[in-house]
Amino acid sequence: MSSRFVLLVGLVACLSVGCRDQGAVKLTISFPNFKPGCIRVSVKDAQGAGEERSTELQEQLAEKKRGEKVTVAAFREEGWGSRLTITATAFEQKCSEGPEFVASDSVNVGRGVAPVELTLEAVDGDNDGYVSQASGGTDCNDDEATVRPGQVELCNNKWDDNCDGKTNEGFEKLGQQCSSPEAACQIWTCDTQGAMSCQDAKSEWFRDEDGDGEGNPQQALSQCAQPAGYVNNNLDCDDKDKERYSTATELCNGKNDNCNGQTDEGFNVGATCTGESNCGGTIKCVTTTQAACSVVTSTWYPDGDKDGHGATGAGIKVCGTTAPGSYYVTSSDDCDDTKGNVYTGATEFCDSLDNNCDNQTDEGFDVGGACTDNYQCAGTKECSAGGKDTQCKPTTAPTQYYADNDSDNYGDNASVIKTCGTPSAGYIAQGGDCNDGNPFTHPTANELCDQEDNDCDAATTEASVCPADGPTWKEYSSANTDTWRSVALYGNGGVWVVGGDKFHQFKPGGTGFDDLSTCTAGGDVNAVTATPGSGDALLGGEEGFMARYDPSAMQCVNPGKKSVDTDIKGATALSVGNDIEAHFVGSNRNGTDLGRAFRVLTPQGANYDNQSLSEKVLDVHGLSQDALFAVGGATSSRIYRFDSGSGNWSTESVPSGGFTLLGVWVVNPKLAYAVGNNKTMYSWNGSNWSKVSNAPNDNFSSVVAFGSRSIYVTAMSGKVYHYNGSAWTEAFKTSPAVPLLDIAANNPGDIWVVGDKGKRYHWPQ
Repeated sequence: MSSRFVLLVGLVACLSVGCRDQGAVKLTISFPNFKPGCIRVSVKDAQGAGEERSTELQEQLAEKKRGEKVTVAAFREEGWGSRLTITATAFEQKCSEGPEFVASDSVNVGRGVAPVELTLEAVDGDNDGYVSQASGGTDCNDDEATVRPGQVELCNNKWDDNCDGKTNEGFEKLGQQCSSPEAACQIWTCDTQGAMSCQDAKSEWFRDEDGDGEGNPQQALSQCAQPAGYVNNNLDCDDKDKERYSTATELCNGKNDNCNGQTDEGFNVGATCTGESNCGGTIKCVTTTQAACSVVTSTWYPDGDKDGHGATGAGIKVCGTTAPGSYYVTSSDDCDDTKGNVYTGATEFCDSLDNNCDNQTDEGFDVGGACTDNYQCAGTKECSAGGKDTQCKPTTAPTQYYADNDSDNYGDNASVIKTCGTPSAGYIAQGGDCNDGNPFTHPTANELCDQEDNDCDAATTEASVCPADGPTWKEYSSANTDTWRSVALYGNGGVWVVGGDKFHQFKPGGTGFDDLSTCTAGGDVNAVTATPGSGDALLGGEEGFMARYDPSAMQCVNPGKKSVDTDIKGATALSVGNDIEAHFVGSNRNGTDLGRAFRVLTPQGANYDNQSLSEKVLDVHGLSQDALFAVGGATSSRIYRFDSGSGNWSTESVPSGGFTLLGVWVVNPKLAYAVGNNKTMYSWNGSNWSKVSNAPNDNFSSVVAFGSRSIYVTAMSGKVYHYNGSAWTEAFKTSPAVPLLDIAANNPGDIWVVGDKGKRYHWPQ
């Protein structure tokens, strides 16, 4: 139906008589690179209303040339909308025959005349009326006007004159020998008129390696007869590929299949086009027989939390590869785009989130599993701060324990551990100790006359326990010619003192000393110790002198010098099972070693070992076989420890710089002190000996300690020093100064010191 189309002059006439209210399109069609044989013009409602109208322009093109234009008008039909779609389709020679070249556009016409220009794209390079195969036409050689469809095939060995895919058809005898008997070598050859004639010449044969019937122009032989593997043409452009030859069908594969110097002709490869999402692209091969519009599109996903991963299912498709805006990414694996640490492949944290988007939460952290916290309390695992680990949330509260360094069953509030398990040794559940280095100071302690707050009530209330005239060091000295070298306490107030050939007793409840010197048998006595329980006095002296005094029987037992090869300087007694074991140390009287130690089972008096030591020893003290030390040394400090397993004494490691040690005292299995000349003092912590660096500049002679904060030391200057674990004070001094040689005490409110010139003092009366 074409009644609604007119040429431009008809449009002018229509407008002059008032038909413009219908609305019309003024269509100008250009064809810059070829002349169509026919153009079909169609117009329709863009929304599909009514029927499409079309007309064919053929006569109108008869006088037109390549590069010119033709103009027609199309009117809007009744019932159509204001927007029309106009399409121009060109044909090479006749309408509806051969390849088509299409251009289309849409326009709003309203009630006026809307201009539209359409350009038909095709190339007829040789202007022979046929479009090149490269731009979708049928001309197989657009550089030669004599080569086109319908042309008479000539004998020229150049090209396919009629573009039927064959060369020199009808001239199949070319190159073969003629039947003329006169000539030895005549072949059928193309002449200048395009015909075939028999001429004198050798045939030109070309190698056909791939067997496709066409020869390689680079491999030729000139001879009469056809050699094997050769043909009489040189049309093959690739003699290695039997799929490529001059009459082959051109495929869409990026190759020049038909050897015409063009690639993929007829498929319009590389031309611009409009494809998916109305995006511009280029035509590319889809298969070897089909090309299609290929566009570059990309899909982008919003990355709201800026973690480099887009939200799932929220993609935006765009033309090209440029993001539609800031914070868009190409991935869509973020299951929560509001949190930067949640996306597929993320490290899983312990934070109650599915960080790696695997539909699991906190996997690998065993949240809720059973655990034990740092206090050994049972609990369940929960996420820790930061989410990199779990922490144990206890289901029971730990018990608080306090360090009880002085073993008075009250702990130090400043030294606390918490645990649901068994506390470390030395810790108890009761605190409140105001001085954990003194076992006579704790909340339920009795007040002593020691100038300390024994019951931890922040007050020193000693009036009821100190002498009425106030606490003081009461003197019980003997003759000025006496030298008291050792003192030991027994029972409730009993005292033993020895020195030279003197031995005195202060009975419990007594008021002065009794002379028991007959027990020394004239020997030179250096040491006395009291046995646990009975309080027997064990005496030791020069040349192995030994004696025992039984206070209950008031009897001296077996005094005299024994064959122990020892000048005894120190003695201590301790319980071993149901027996009492006495240890004596001193100087070696026989042999190269300077020291000697032996032990005796009392009251039997059996001497059951005797050991030489490399250095002389001057004092010994212990609470058990496992915490028993002897001290001495010639010019430097020496400490020996008793080995309960072997019965031998071994040398302890002592910090350098110390001098001869004169006294030792064991407080408990983890605390002991040793003192000596030139302010030498060491403390033992249960494992190692260390030097006390802030000791007074004096020569120490003896030590007694109740804890790490309650130590008393006598000195050759006649002074008694008190050390509270950090600071020293002068508790007493003789006047005039007389060397004090030994100290013994039951508690800080019951202390005895003895020394030269018969000096004997008691605190506090």
